[in-house]
Amino acid sequence: MLKRSRHVQRLMFLFAIAGLFAVTADFACLEDVCADSQTGAYKTRAEIDKDQIKTLEQGLKDLGQALTPEQEKALAHDGHLLGLFAFEVPVKHPNGAVEMPKGWLKEIPENHPWARPLTPSDDAYYSFVEERIFRSKLFDPKNPDHVKAADAYIAKVNSNTPTFIGWSAEARTECEKIKTDAAGTGVKPAE
Repeated sequence: MLKRSRHVQRLMFLFAIAGLFAVTADFACLEDVCADSQTGAYKTRAEIDKDQIKTLEQGLKDLGQALTPEQEKALAHDGHLLGLFAFEVPVKHPNGAVEMPKGWLKEIPENHPWARPLTPSDDAYYSFVEERIFRSKLFDPKNPDHVKAADAYIAKVNSNTPTFIGWSAEARTECEKIKTDAAGTGVKPAE
């Protein structure tokens, strides 16, 4: 009888260990536990300014295009010439309208941290600012919200705690990437 209870105790111990591993594995895929931490790619305002949005004039110059007299007249009247040129990057028209190439920004999935209003107190704020404003070449130094975002971002990346979770529009955690990417390629594995 004593021998049998030792076997039961060992079996219970093994079940407890297996349960601990299951809980640990589940915990490892929580949103904030296994997300990629990163430090900011931009350290100064000068680095951010290199990726600021182009004006219509700059965009046309990059394309080697000149406005016709009719286009100049339409621009003076409407303040924009949306859809007339195939810009490769976002362009800001004189009236403030921003024209982006088709598919320039990926749609933000529902329930993604970026899908709600963010402030500098939210960790997702910094990856949003870096990915959706700076890297997307949409930073407008004349937009007070963009200037505030740049100031908060620079303060964060140059602080004693410069890291933040590196969300993207595709995936918000490393666990999601592991589940959907084939060996880090960004390609969803065949099912």
